Amino acid sequence: MNVPAAPSEWAANRRMLLAAIVSIPVPAAMSYQLGQFMGPLEQEFGWTRAEASIGYSISLLLGFFTGPLIGRLVDRTNARRLALTGIILTGLAMASFSLATSSLGLWIGLWCLVSLVGGLAGPTVWLAVVSAAFQKNRSLAISMTLCGMSLASTLAPLASRLLIDAYGWRTAWVLLGLVWSGPALVLTLLFFFDHRPANRRAPDKIVPDSRTAAPKPLLRLVFLSGTFIRLALAVVTIGMAGSSFALHLAPALMDKGMNATTAAAIAGIFGLTAIVGRLFLGWIFDRAPQAAVTTGVMALYALAGAILAQDSVSVPLAVAGCVVLGLASGALSVVIACLAARLFDSSMFGVIYGSLTSLAVLAAAVGPLLVSRIHDATGSYTIAFWSGGAIAVVAALLLLRLTPVGEPEMAATPLASAT
Repeated sequence: MNVPAAPSEWAANRRMLLAAIVSIPVPAAMSYQLGQFMGPLEQEFGWTRAEASIGYSISLLLGFFTGPLIGRLVDRTNARRLALTGIILTGLAMASFSLATSSLGLWIGLWCLVSLVGGLAGPTVWLAVVSAAFQKNRSLAISMTLCGMSLASTLAPLASRLLIDAYGWRTAWVLLGLVWSGPALVLTLLFFFDHRPANRRAPDKIVPDSRTAAPKPLLRLVFLSGTFIRLALAVVTIGMAGSSFALHLAPALMDKGMNATTAAAIAGIFGLTAIVGRLFLGWIFDRAPQAAVTTGVMALYALAGAILAQDSVSVPLAVAGCVVLGLASGALSVVIACLAARLFDSSMFGVIYGSLTSLAVLAAAVGPLLVSRIHDATGSYTIAFWSGGAIAVVAALLLLRLTPVGEPEMAATPLASAT
């Protein structure tokens, strides 16, 4: 009697992966479409651009605090329920921006609302299920899921502009809520199921794993482990450098003597190569030594800093810098997720990844401000780019020889033996 072969990872999970790719950009779309609404808000309410942006900035700060909490919730509950709830509430929250008035308090409140409910459909929710469903091709599946974020950066500005021009800014908010949440809701209902065993969710105590008889480490000990501390420091340091490079890319090219149109066109290469960086990193991470991959990504950041620090108006040189920076930035987002999945118990993926992404958000908020200060003090970005390259070297050293928590490192920790 012939026994049917078990389906491959891709065959078994391709629909679930599609649902994750289409759904992961739903909350992220808010940040990419805001710029299209600043003009209409300025005209109707007389707001400055800073006032129109303050709600978004506060929502980022709120996300920094809620990220680990959402991650903990993902570890303890069925992610499908969170995803469905988050998609519906995010769509409604996005549509509620049509009710904005001249009150900045209401505007800030709307941004806080979308930050809170958006976390229920944020990257942690989708990646927790994807990383558990894939074993052999886990890193590539993670990178493909994160490529869904590029849908937001690519489509949100254009969709917003078309809808504003056709229907006005208030109706545009309502339609955008439907455009983003509608397809995501349908695909999630049909294909996104959380098959993680309930007994793998994060425990309050150290309990034996039925398959290995090895105890799961306490979350407190995980956060105190050298692996997590070094990984967190690397995320903060390279996150500050990477976000600064990306935000100041076009202004830096203009400072070299390029006109605004050329600078913007060259800077646009960054987004396209980031997709390539994500996919390649996901493919190579499952096939090459971990230290070689992380060192390679940091080397790309250092190379980008060195290229962009050159005082040259050369277009080929600027293109090369943008290509290298895009590859590094796309790869970094996958590195963080893959290391969280590889180095820590799967029952803690949500809270670990949520904490790391919160630190990345904090770094993204602080880094560009520091670079702006450097530019104001020196009149150029040269020192900032060289400093970013040096930071990449530090981050590479932090990521060397990271060991999975619960293996040799935790076994040697005095706190672990005392519990």
